[in-house]
Amino acid sequence: MSKINIRYCCVGSLLILTCLCLNTTALGFEPPAKLASPSDKVSYYKQVRTIFQSHCQGCHQPAKAGGGYVMTAFARLASGGDSKSAAIVPGKPAESHLIEQITPEGGKSEMPKDQPPLSAPEIELISKWIAQGAVDDTPEAARVRYDKDHPPVYSRPPVITALDYSPDGSLLAVGGFHEVLLWKGDGSELVARLVGLSERIESVRFSPSGDRLAVTGGQPGRMGEVQVWDVPKRKLTLSVPVTFDTVYGASWSPDGSKIAFGGADNSVRAINAKTGEQVLFMSAHSDWALDTVFSADGSHLISVGRDQTTKLTEVATQRFVDNVTSITPGALKGGIASVARHPKRDEFVVGGSDGEPKLYRIFRQTVRVIGDDSNLIRVFPDMPGRVYSVAISPDGKRIAAGSSLDGAGQVSVYSYEFDTGLPDKIKAIMSKVADSRSAEEKATLLKYHAEGVKQISKTPLKSGVYAVSFQPDGKLLAAAGGDGTVRLIDPESGAVVKEFMPAPLGGSIAPSVASNEVVPPKQEEPVEPESLPPGAIIASLDVQPAAIQLTTAYAYSQVVVTARLENGESIDVTRAVAFATSAPLVSFDRSGLIRPKTDGQGVLHIALAGKTVDLPITVSGVTTETKVDFIHDVNPLLSKLGCNSGTCHGALAGKNGFKLSLRGYDPLYDVRALTDDHASRRVNLASPDDSLMLLKPTGAVPHVGGQVMRPGEPYYAVLRSWIADGAKLDRATLKVTGITVFPINPIVQRVG
Repeated sequence: MSKINIRYCCVGSLLILTCLCLNTTALGFEPPAKLASPSDKVSYYKQVRTIFQSHCQGCHQPAKAGGGYVMTAFARLASGGDSKSAAIVPGKPAESHLIEQITPEGGKSEMPKDQPPLSAPEIELISKWIAQGAVDDTPEAARVRYDKDHPPVYSRPPVITALDYSPDGSLLAVGGFHEVLLWKGDGSELVARLVGLSERIESVRFSPSGDRLAVTGGQPGRMGEVQVWDVPKRKLTLSVPVTFDTVYGASWSPDGSKIAFGGADNSVRAINAKTGEQVLFMSAHSDWALDTVFSADGSHLISVGRDQTTKLTEVATQRFVDNVTSITPGALKGGIASVARHPKRDEFVVGGSDGEPKLYRIFRQTVRVIGDDSNLIRVFPDMPGRVYSVAISPDGKRIAAGSSLDGAGQVSVYSYEFDTGLPDKIKAIMSKVADSRSAEEKATLLKYHAEGVKQISKTPLKSGVYAVSFQPDGKLLAAAGGDGTVRLIDPESGAVVKEFMPAPLGGSIAPSVASNEVVPPKQEEPVEPESLPPGAIIASLDVQPAAIQLTTAYAYSQVVVTARLENGESIDVTRAVAFATSAPLVSFDRSGLIRPKTDGQGVLHIALAGKTVDLPITVSGVTTETKVDFIHDVNPLLSKLGCNSGTCHGALAGKNGFKLSLRGYDPLYDVRALTDDHASRRVNLASPDDSLMLLKPTGAVPHVGGQVMRPGEPYYAVLRSWIADGAKLDRATLKVTGITVFPINPIVQRVG
């Protein structure tokens, strides 16, 4: 059994529990700083950076450069800030101002400012890294490239996962890539771009007063962050790094003093909105916590997650109180993604994988019994796919929900103008164990849950919907999602009044991987040249195939060379022959794998022991844009790499919340998992190289499966091309419609 050494480190007054010496890769993440032995090479990206990320980058990033010092860009990290002293002098820790700042005297250090000092092992690790030359080994795909002076440039709209209107309706905040876009409430003008550290924005929420904006997100698989922006000044006032993945579902307490959010570490937290100090920590969820909302008086916090539950936490004591919703099979058939509370009453609506928005009361009015779902008030008509976002109008009269399924979506609006009281008769039925209720009582409950339910409007869209938000006057409903377009909808009629793309288009986000050298090489056994057996004399060489035709940039051909010896034997000599070409049309390796380089015709010369064979080569389509098909190209590649194998994401329960069909037997399911699950978390349409689907298998982000491909390789190019083209499933792809078996020999022989 692994030894566990537990320590606490302060992250802007947030407590992060780190388990060292534990096999954390089995849990799907790595500890923030693996301490090295004296002979180990220290990695900046995997070890030192994570310390800076946890303790320093919140105050030292382009949007909030404390002391003029930025620690998210390596060049500025080394040069230092306003002190004009070199922060890092490669090979000389004693002369590096950074070491001076973080080294405590009398139990206190200059940095992190107003926080406990770094631990001795962390300081030792940073010093050792500097002594070894302070090498930046960050993969290019993981580098921070944007700030307020260099905002993202979009070639295609980003997926929108977050929307929120300001309390006065003058502004609409829209989540983008590395930024929040502030638009006028009517969608007429982009008024500000709030560019920050977080690559992916998971939620945006205006404070009750409207002068501050809370943003949750981070870098998938690497870090989470809570941002607080001063809206009038367009200035970042607080950045709190937390956990090792993105964080979700920001909500403000009614008095604006606290911000709550959920995490991929199954935790729910709340921080002081001014200082970032953690004031609540709850870990009763058994899977990711995806959204939060406070009770009407702020005394309790409601959270929902992938574990199919809605949990109630008392804020003052940080005590988990109750499962508000039931996890009885059939009550909620999947994870819950979103929650919204009535503006005045302690009632809330949830939406999730079952596609049915449901209304609950926060506080239980009956004693909990086995199998109950007694806080349930109403069930609304189901929607296609999964519900990703729910909202309640400020006047409390309307409920909206947005869903997504296979690239299409729907916005539904329901009436909230019914009596939500609990009649004594219904209360008595709910107090009974579910299995003991009569058929008549069950029918009475179903009738109660549907009483007064009315669908006001339904708006089908040709895009998945991941975010909805009511304008404060209730006259418009904003909806957005997979196609990067914001639609302003009349909630009463369902008509789309206006639509616009909030992210400014017209440029191109260049491939973020400019050099393969920054990505560690795959550990493969070298293919050594082979020699003929002693005394072997070759009579002739036989080569398969007889000619090579490569018709796309991703095509390849395997050459197999067989030598026929004078004694009549045949042996494989593919790794013994010498390859040469008449023109640089293809590349080849010792194993006989041939890949295209440029269009044209030529000859591949194959020679061994005085015997030669010339193979005609025809290469075409290298410079032609190739349409990558998921079924024909991507799915076989995922199988080749082992991603959908039974030991990886093709396992019965998947891995770490991500599941693919075994060996790709269900491409529709797989595309949903890659492009729709968690609002397209795994593919980044606006910046394909930043897709988790590429960062994980290349090793740019910690991956239990290790590095299985490298940027620039054909496999990478195929996956990137599919993402850049919109990550779609072409349903017109030819499918097998039947199998016919022709008998070779109709005579059945009995063996034995």
